[in-house]
Amino acid sequence: MLRSAGLLLLRLGVGGTMMTHGYPKLFGGPGKKPPERVAKLLGPNWAPAFERSGPEGFASGLQTLGIPYPLAGAYASGIAEFFGGAALIVGAKTRLAALMIIGNLSVAIWKVHWQKRFYGEGGFEFPLSLATGAAALELTGPGAFSIDGLCSKVCRRSKKGD
Repeated sequence: MLRSAGLLLLRLGVGGTMMTHGYPKLFGGPGKKPPERVAKLLGPNWAPAFERSGPEGFASGLQTLGIPYPLAGAYASGIAEFFGGAALIVGAKTRLAALMIIGNLSVAIWKVHWQKRFYGEGGFEFPLSLATGAAALELTGPGAFSIDGLCSKVCRRSKKGD
């Protein structure tokens, strides 16, 4: 019971953080306004990030990093972060979602954060922490308090009834 509660907290923390990073990449952009309640909850830095991002805005940043097919990369990153984070929160396809997040954050660490080293402004300690949390979920699974856990329990019952 405590293990599953701990995994739920880990899924909520990593998944929620990833969703807040992916949402502007997919739905933001110049001239777009974020939902007011969400912007207020996430703080004063989030709304400007939302308005300067969007797939095209994020793609231009990827292009300067030399990422091939930057618009496709922007969508892939936004999808991994937003939908992967949502999947972690509810514990659905947790291991696949965790792999998507690990891959996304690995590229971010390699292309953006590595040269700034571990600690400080732009360092890789934050994305590494999120990737480590996703890796823990990849290795352990989501726990009982999840859609995956519920489906596993139902499947075991139906196999016993066969």
